[in-house]
Amino acid sequence: MSNISSTPLPLDRKCSLALIAPLEAILFDIDGTLCDSDPLHYFAFREMLQEVGFNGGLPITEEFYSENFSGKNNEYLCSTVFHDWDLQTARKFLDDKEAMFRR
Repeated sequence: MSNISSTPLPLDRKCSLALIAPLEAILFDIDGTLCDSDPLHYFAFREMLQEVGFNGGLPITEEFYSENFSGKNNEYLCSTVFHDWDLQTARKFLDDKEAMFRR
């Protein structure tokens, strides 16, 4: 049996931030809604892939990035773009890329 009463408390007894600042809206940020961070992801991938000799050491193009990386999660990238890499190496590379992106 629950000790919590289903009877609402009077407003003066409730302790809630909703009383101070009532919720009027909720905004979910899908990348590109508030800030388009895709150019930063492209920059991080371009720099890091060039460092490891991907694409013969040539920088990837924006078109290649858009077709192969943009909007894809790391697990998908491990099984497609980096399918010939050791899984642990691919995951570490992608973690390092995320760290560079955040910097």
